[in-house]
Amino acid sequence: MRSPTPNFVIRSFSTFSLTIFFFVLATVAIAQSIQNAQPAKNPAVPSRFDDFEGGSIAPFWLPGDYGTGLHVPTAIKISTNFARSGLHSVEITVHEGDIAAPGDAGTTVERAELDSGHFPLRGQEAWYGFSFLIPKNFPIVNNRLVISSNKQGDVPRPLTAQRFRNGRHTFTVESQGQKKEFNLPKIPLGQWVDMVFQVRFSEDRDGLVNVWMNGKPVAKYSGPLAEPGYKNGFYHKIGLYRDRIKQPMTVYFDNYTVGSSFEAVDPARFDKRRR
Repeated sequence: MRSPTPNFVIRSFSTFSLTIFFFVLATVAIAQSIQNAQPAKNPAVPSRFDDFEGGSIAPFWLPGDYGTGLHVPTAIKISTNFARSGLHSVEITVHEGDIAAPGDAGTTVERAELDSGHFPLRGQEAWYGFSFLIPKNFPIVNNRLVISSNKQGDVPRPLTAQRFRNGRHTFTVESQGQKKEFNLPKIPLGQWVDMVFQVRFSEDRDGLVNVWMNGKPVAKYSGPLAEPGYKNGFYHKIGLYRDRIKQPMTVYFDNYTVGSSFEAVDPARFDKRRR
């Protein structure tokens, strides 16, 4: 039997090498296309969580004297009165005159709030989740009260605000001279309520807000959600911001989370049985 000629061996080897070469190129191209198809993780979107089980609030919360003031030292307490999960929650109380400041239309406002930090989120999306409980003896009055909000840097009013006034639960979105109000389901006093917010901060029409209450969608907004010409610094607050009145008010919060998906921030993830 004749042995293969040297030229035949060389040609066969070259054909095999080229086949392997093109196979590798194709594999690399496919891998690169898959990688490009994956959404890039935005480092600007923070990851925050506080279940208030550590004896004090988490260190990421801004101090009470930050800026013009968020809360007096006695306004924030770790409590065992109520807990959405675990043994503790945070009890936030505002008294008359706490961090008082001029409001709009000649009013005076006061507050006790927690601020989870300022981040460059223009054009980005973030998710916020928490549980809150309003006690049964809470004063129901016809007075402005905001219990959570999103704000932008030096813009004086909130972009979004969750409000509770005279027993009415609402949500407002205000940006670029336009304001929209949504009626939310009634708040059951003495019971935990789970909230999730999906927010995209944009000066253009691709801005959005989606709101869930106890796992059900309750508000949907699309449109501008940032003010041009103002700081690229966005933040979220929980607590009590109100027009000045004499009665103290207390609200409890638990399992505060900032993340990048509904599943990551949904307070119901702590339930053994999903709602």
